[in-house]
Amino acid sequence: MVKTWIGNKSAEKDIRDWLTENGFVGRAAKFVEIELHAIKRPGWLQIFRFEMTGHKPDDRAETGFGAMWTDERYGRPKIEVYPERSARDEQLSEWSAGLITLRRRR
Repeated sequence: MVKTWIGNKSAEKDIRDWLTENGFVGRAAKFVEIELHAIKRPGWLQIFRFEMTGHKPDDRAETGFGAMWTDERYGRPKIEVYPERSARDEQLSEWSAGLITLRRRR
């Protein structure tokens, strides 16, 4: 059984909205994790990491690794999805430079 961690319901909604806007079936996405990765005080700027299985209409489901940069003061988040974890981790590293980084729960 895969354990699911949902770090933030609004993050999940933002990711599903982005998936839908970018040609995926956002409602059908299944998340293995959505976790806070880094934060900048006082907390408006947050970086999330996620792993999901999703698909575009008429395509087979594929695993994706994503990163989300969000600052509540500025509206829409930046979201990137990659086929490989290593590419996602490079993006996380770039976005979280100088921020407080949280440890993985696993």
